[in-house]
Amino acid sequence: MAFAVRLVVGLHTSLDGDEAVEAIAALHIVRGHLVLMESNAHYLGALDSYILAPFVAIFGTTLLAVRLCFSVVGAAYAAAMYFLGTAIFRDRRAGLVMAAISAVFPLFAITFGNRARTYGGLLLIEALLLLLTTRIAWAREGARGRDWIWLGLLAGVALWHDVLLGVPLAICGLLLIGRGSALGWSRLRSGLAFAAVAGLVGFSPWIAYNAFTRLGSLRHLYTPLSTYSVPTLTAAGQVLSAALPIFSGARVDFCGPQTIPSGLVDVGLGGLALAVLWLRRASVRAAVHRNFTELEPADWFLLIAPLAVVVVTVHWFNGLSCEPRYLMPLAVPLVLALTLLVIAAPPYRAAGLVLLASCLVMSAFTLTTTVAKYENLVVVPGAPQTKVDLAAAAAALDRQRPDAIWAQYWLARPIQFYGADRFLVGAYGGYVAFPDLQTAVLKSPHPSWLFIDGDPEIAVFERVCRQQAVTYQRSSPVSGLVYFDHLSGRVSPDDLGIRTQTVGQAA
Repeated sequence: MAFAVRLVVGLHTSLDGDEAVEAIAALHIVRGHLVLMESNAHYLGALDSYILAPFVAIFGTTLLAVRLCFSVVGAAYAAAMYFLGTAIFRDRRAGLVMAAISAVFPLFAITFGNRARTYGGLLLIEALLLLLTTRIAWAREGARGRDWIWLGLLAGVALWHDVLLGVPLAICGLLLIGRGSALGWSRLRSGLAFAAVAGLVGFSPWIAYNAFTRLGSLRHLYTPLSTYSVPTLTAAGQVLSAALPIFSGARVDFCGPQTIPSGLVDVGLGGLALAVLWLRRASVRAAVHRNFTELEPADWFLLIAPLAVVVVTVHWFNGLSCEPRYLMPLAVPLVLALTLLVIAAPPYRAAGLVLLASCLVMSAFTLTTTVAKYENLVVVPGAPQTKVDLAAAAAALDRQRPDAIWAQYWLARPIQFYGADRFLVGAYGGYVAFPDLQTAVLKSPHPSWLFIDGDPEIAVFERVCRQQAVTYQRSSPVSGLVYFDHLSGRVSPDDLGIRTQTVGQAA
């Protein structure tokens, strides 16, 4: 079910520029290149590209390859949630309930998690981390060394893959310390030593990259930390009015139309939190009296929810309320909270089923609106939002055998992917992503130009061509695009006054 839902939804969601970068890196991996970090901002790992590489090799540079890959990842996440639920509740039926809920809820975890942008893999890794931690902390005869090694290795991979996985890892660390007396402090210390060594192995791609770039990832991380940071009170209001409604499926992504008012979503989530607190009231009393060994796995893992919200409210990564991808670790505790209600005694079970059904109906309306609004939509800053068949455009451009093409980032990278990287595409107005490619386009004597129809930059380009006495041919490879080729001279983004990331900054 998780696979089918994600594949159907994904095939009606356009490939964006950031996804295309991950997919192009996967194509490079297929061709034998070594990739350690993402090719955009260089502060996240390239794990998604390695997962995607076999699908690109088999299905080609198509939307199907990308969506099929992360539909499989989504199915693996649902399977991991089954085993996690079984381990938490010691009941396979509870595991099935948890897997079924994770297959369809929350909507943002499905739609954004199905993109080639680290977040689908994030959920799978989070579920596996919690599963391994549960098995170690509640092992009847004591955890074996290899269990600690697997946990450490996955933790290292997790931190290489996405810094947001530090949220569930922090809770896992607190859980193990809280279970220290039950595990035995000497066993805990030796286990953590095994995990630390294995963690360095899992984290080694990040270490290797940063050893050669003099901590380049940390320098690149500064940009989103500063760009996506707003005052705490502003962030709190945005989380309540936009981020949580989008994440739970009540509102279309990027602050689109609402299915129901955001206030109603906040009340519903608040009611869910209160119901869970009441159900776990014995655990709350144990925590207040510092009897941490009496806490169960569910009690610890529910703490991921407030921590995930605090991370996007108090300081870093708190300025993307209309694209709440930094809330992604929240998906697992939300599924766990609903599972607790659904498997509880009849009064709570009825409330849980009603809440789940309401979320699914709400999500269905939101998803329908999303598909109608965003399918084949190409969003280029400053240009009209236009629906374009990018795969057909890449095929049409490939037939013209261009030497090189300049295009805005959110248009350039999907064209490059769908064109199987057979022709040079330079990007402006965004990350360079591939410095060698950008350098080649900069050196091209007669690069062509590609625009969204109606883009104000077209008039600027034509004016620059007149001023420099550069002639060209204007055409439309597919509906919605304007293409300038056969230029008699070279025109660069600098000539148009377009400032963008430089090759040096990208490298």
